[in-house]
Amino acid sequence: MYSNRTGLLVLAWLARVMLVGVADANTLPVSNNCTTVTTFDEALQECATQLGIAPERLDQEYNLLLYPADRDSMCLVRCIGVLLRFWNDTTGLREATIRQYYEPAPEDQCYRNRTRQCLDALEPSVTDVCERAHRSFLCYHQQYGYLKRVDRYVPKTALEMKQIQQDCLDVFGLEASRLAQYQDGQFPDDPETQCFVRCVGLKTGLYTDRHGPNVERLYIQCESCADEAVFRARANECIAAQQRHKLSKCTAAYRTLYQCFRDDQLDLYARTTTATVTTSIGTRSTTTKTPPNVIPALSVRKSELKKKQSSDAWQLEIILEGLYGQKY
Repeated sequence: MYSNRTGLLVLAWLARVMLVGVADANTLPVSNNCTTVTTFDEALQECATQLGIAPERLDQEYNLLLYPADRDSMCLVRCIGVLLRFWNDTTGLREATIRQYYEPAPEDQCYRNRTRQCLDALEPSVTDVCERAHRSFLCYHQQYGYLKRVDRYVPKTALEMKQIQQDCLDVFGLEASRLAQYQDGQFPDDPETQCFVRCVGLKTGLYTDRHGPNVERLYIQCESCADEAVFRARANECIAAQQRHKLSKCTAAYRTLYQCFRDDQLDLYARTTTATVTTSIGTRSTTTKTPPNVIPALSVRKSELKKKQSSDAWQLEIILEGLYGQKY
């Protein structure tokens, strides 16, 4: 039977997805029309422009999928990773995000192991962010599969999520105090909250009325916050059970996008164990624990969180308060 602390940490990933997004310390401009780029080629063009890279290099190298180890190319790759949010200077490569852009060959049975070995070989002494981003990227670019030049889900930042929240409050004419209520862990099963959850899900692309929660995107948004196989299996089981009922649109969103990802539904996610884990790119022995950048769960009052959470987890509650207080 899992502990209360486990439950607290489990709900954290959903709180981050629905209420704050992924805080990204990297700040680079997005496309000229103020919309987020969603394809690799769009990010490449934007970064080449912003970094002043000679146009001929696009035709002679980058459009031919060549990314040599010179300074301009390394920082270009970092920029692409920041725009598509598969790279963060602090946390490194977000593998669930970058692998969206590559398609393994059907006959290739070893791409996962090759990619894992490449990433594991990256020396800790490589601290330059452009070089580290470039070398990490090349592990996928050269080992995982073929580049897919199509739209992919770009995880939302904290600022984007904040604006979406405000838009949803405005759409339904809800009082500003609602955000404080949700921050305090109160997500009542009422029409206003149900429609707020649905609105956020729709505007982020994490939910549709027809298909329900997008489990793949939710996993990407929560930044590998749990073992992927467990995450998918438990989420899909709960969603399927809820979708058997005839519900209104707002109630369906609340039941599947919120209730299906609470700690009592997905209680395996925050367990800390040392075991052999099969990941997206191979099998290895690892210690699986709640990621250090997960916002603490919002299902209890702050006084209880202080008692039950680690100092690191409580520090993240302070970050959450800052986000809601517009302290950017």
